[in-house]
Amino acid sequence: MATEKRMLDQELRQELTKAQCYAMMDYLMVHFADNKDFHYNYYFDTPDNSLGKRDITLRLRSIVKGESISYHLTLKIPTIDSDTYLEYNQRLDEREMRLLAYNNKLPQGEIIELTSIHGGNVKLVNMIKVNRVFALFLDQKVFFDRISHQGKTYYEVGTRIDRSLASDDQKIKNFKQLLAKFGIEFEQAERRSKKFK
Repeated sequence: MATEKRMLDQELRQELTKAQCYAMMDYLMVHFADNKDFHYNYYFDTPDNSLGKRDITLRLRSIVKGESISYHLTLKIPTIDSDTYLEYNQRLDEREMRLLAYNNKLPQGEIIELTSIHGGNVKLVNMIKVNRVFALFLDQKVFFDRISHQGKTYYEVGTRIDRSLASDDQKIKNFKQLLAKFGIEFEQAERRSKKFK
């Protein structure tokens, strides 16, 4: 049975040039490990693309860390707060992942039951590969992503904010402080489900 959880999530993400990305990673003493930590993101929509029109994301993520692989289904629904989403998450087994990725069959669990959101009928619309590495800045976890899509490479740095915790406001300041060290003024990156089509 798939494990499920919910959270009120805000993800701050800043687009970077390759040079900016590698300079920031050098500063925090991390590097991409090509064969050790990457994930494949499969994006789904309804046949009439109603999820995209409503800024809702349905994503299947296969995470490869060394020899282990895990599968995660996420539904992100926008809230009234800018760039903040109610996030439903389910951990899947390999069979459930394959049925969804290759046959557009949603697995049993909370997400399939939200038929008022997706109608129960979805289709694969995009796939993106991401190499991700985590680092600490002021005891805060940030991530660097090298994104591969249709033969092109993009770079981002980001951090996650749990909007249910007031203490997470300091994380926003810390993240902007890291960017400022490299002369970058924060500008929220466009969501990948919209940018990469």
